[in-house]
Amino acid sequence: MSFIKPAESTESTELPGPVSRTIRLAAGQCFFEHLSAGTIVHVEGGGIVVTTAPRWLASDISQAVHTLYAGDVLVIQVTGWTCLAAQGAARCQIMVPAPRPGWWRLIKSRFGRSGFLLGNSRPPDTKATEPSVPHATSQ
Repeated sequence: MSFIKPAESTESTELPGPVSRTIRLAAGQCFFEHLSAGTIVHVEGGGIVVTTAPRWLASDISQAVHTLYAGDVLVIQVTGWTCLAAQGAARCQIMVPAPRPGWWRLIKSRFGRSGFLLGNSRPPDTKATEPSVPHATSQ
């Protein structure tokens, strides 16, 4: 008796994890980087001043300034150019979040299993169908 092994998907369903890197800054050195919202800045040593991307507040431009010391963590709220300025010798880790899945991948992962997408259809469930009952307004 032979069994047929189902075909395995060659497309990876695992999403890449967050990308992490360490930045070392000398005293007074500035580092400009375009960071997306959700990026985590963790100060491992020393102290830094983080100036976030500018954004409009009423009729003025506003920038948030955060002073971080060893062990502090900041989650970037606004996508844009961010400045990391070292107060002394500093070391910080920048963790960029994993990219979100595209709409098509999300649709395939949700509806592909249910059989709503073409090419992945299941036979109709005949046991669950109920007999048609005339409605009161159709008479």
